[in-house]
Amino acid sequence: DGQINDKDKVNLGNGTPDFTLGLNLGFVYKGFDFSIVANGAFGQQIVQSYRNHTRPTPNYTTAILDRWHGEGTSNRIPRVTDSNINYQFSDLFIQNGDYLRLSTLTLGYDFAKLFKGKAVSQARLYFQVQNLFIITGYDGMDPEIGFGSSNNSWVSGLDYGYYPRP
Repeated sequence: DGQINDKDKVNLGNGTPDFTLGLNLGFVYKGFDFSIVANGAFGQQIVQSYRNHTRPTPNYTTAILDRWHGEGTSNRIPRVTDSNINYQFSDLFIQNGDYLRLSTLTLGYDFAKLFKGKAVSQARLYFQVQNLFIITGYDGMDPEIGFGSSNNSWVSGLDYGYYPRP
């Protein structure tokens, strides 16, 4: 119809994953134990609300350096301003939130056989690494952070930039 109005609005993305993955593997051999925990989510989009450049007060990522600042410059990121008060949402801040994370890796040794019949009945030494790596195309800090807590379940799929991850 040649006019942009409320009838042109559409849903942009979905903060709920189409598919989630959880993996927990453990092995024990001659007193040694090894375990990994991995998780992932696929088919979700994340709104990077902290990158809304219409407010002049927050810290921005280096992507803001590629903003529009005159003819012939970037058209991806709008100018940094608060004067036009155009707080309309766009797909600029929506990204694919697919990820696969190796969340925990543990390697341990059980000294129980060494202490058999002694005053100590069990001792175990282990090393654990958390958040070892993540595979994602999301350029925010953490694609998993956008999930709401029990008090704020409505924030699923929104990345407000609250870090570190609890």
